[in-house]
Amino acid sequence: MTPDKDRPQSRDQQGKRWDETRTPAGPGAFGAPKAEETAESEGPIESGNTELEFARRSALAVREEFPGEVIEIVHFRKEWTVTVKPARILDIMKFLRDTWNYKMCHDVSSVDLYPEEPRFMVVYHLLNLETATRFRVKAPVSGEQSEIDSVVPIWTGADYTEREVYDLMGITFRGHPDLRRILMMEDYQHHPLRKDFPLTGFPLGIDK
Repeated sequence: MTPDKDRPQSRDQQGKRWDETRTPAGPGAFGAPKAEETAESEGPIESGNTELEFARRSALAVREEFPGEVIEIVHFRKEWTVTVKPARILDIMKFLRDTWNYKMCHDVSSVDLYPEEPRFMVVYHLLNLETATRFRVKAPVSGEQSEIDSVVPIWTGADYTEREVYDLMGITFRGHPDLRRILMMEDYQHHPLRKDFPLTGFPLGIDK
């Protein structure tokens, strides 16, 4: 028999182990703004306090600059994430690039929270090369109208990663210069990373 200590833990058990009540992708992400999960620090909790981590200051700066757009700020496993409303995603990203020097968006991904609504969470992974700081921005997207503005005009490197999200999750990026499938065939009607996609897939008719 496998000793209890070696058995895989459930998500709930892992949360207790890490002294967290939820993960950044959990259903609580769409609720009212909540207090940040933070370690003790000296000085005011504001972006101008240089005693704070750079990523934390970045999150605070977004809340100060766009007070009505921030849903929550989460500190989880030494990483900072700010969840924002999708309507002003371009303004927020330009602010982070120009004011906080996040010159690289090294990945755009997404999470399907089905059957929750909003169903999707678009996740942007930013990098400040000067401070070697990684910072995450998330924006909820409705399952009924699955679209959000493209950040390719801000970071051209987001081109292929947005196309991958479009292809596999079915989220449309408004203003993308070349939004088309990148892995699946162009006439394929489904999105394989959605939770309601069958484990065995759909028949394609190409193997008959």
